[in-house]
Amino acid sequence: MKAFGYEQNGGPEVFKEYQVPIPEISGNQLLIKTQAFNLNNFERAQRAGEFKATDHRIIPGRDVAGIIDQVGSDVSGFKIGDRVVAHGHHSYAEYAIGEDTNTVKLPDNVSFAQAAGIVTPGLAAYKGLHLFADVKKGQTVIVKGASGGVGSIAAQVALDLGAKVIGVGASRNADYVKSLGVSQYVAYDQQDPAEVLADAADVVLDAALNGNGNDSDVHIVKNGGIIATVGDAEPATNKDVSFKHIHPTQEISDTTALAALLKLMSENKLSIKIGYQLPFTIDGVIKGHQILESKHDGRVVVSKD
Repeated sequence: MKAFGYEQNGGPEVFKEYQVPIPEISGNQLLIKTQAFNLNNFERAQRAGEFKATDHRIIPGRDVAGIIDQVGSDVSGFKIGDRVVAHGHHSYAEYAIGEDTNTVKLPDNVSFAQAAGIVTPGLAAYKGLHLFADVKKGQTVIVKGASGGVGSIAAQVALDLGAKVIGVGASRNADYVKSLGVSQYVAYDQQDPAEVLADAADVVLDAALNGNGNDSDVHIVKNGGIIATVGDAEPATNKDVSFKHIHPTQEISDTTALAALLKLMSENKLSIKIGYQLPFTIDGVIKGHQILESKHDGRVVVSKD
């Protein structure tokens, strides 16, 4: 089968196309014929060597949508030909592996590209809201980085939970975030969120990897509130505030989160912005990683459609 990977660290140009055997699956696994896969910042950093030096061939990727080609002997509830999405393994290839613990069926009205694009940001947003932030109906939730993958999904899921949602981001993204249904939008390059939104939030969900930093989080959260963030830093404050670092966990399973997100998508209550849908070729993968290297707007998906 065709697969896209690399054997040394460097820029996007280190990617090569390989012919490799189709993976063999074990009892609880599913072989997925890939129709689309999502590109994430983790894979950019891994390729660049920001974690550790690469000393072997890597076929990266976790987010995959496609059609089941084989079903493991211990798997129930799936059959060959099912349309699925998975938080799987080695998705930059014609075939990828999912497990029954991270794979869900696709509703008919959700495309492969949409499904692949929602996996990693969707899991962070859903678990961030339900587990780390424990959002309740009627609360005020302020989402920083509300135009990004995690932030835009978090805003929509929080609205479905019955929260009042306020978005924070750059002025250029105001129209998009307002279209999601938020009650207010504060552009950090025009106003200071710490002043405009002082003590306004029961929950701050900080999904901004860039922007105006996390120092304003403690100013906009109420005393007794929660700050759930994708970042590691914990600002100093005299307030009674709970800090929660959003991180991968199975306390809420991937299947539970993905199934809930796909249900919202099928009901037109949740959308994902795909900024770049690229061809299923080595040039498409290289172009995708070039896009990841700079500021970009929307998810980067490689698709056969």
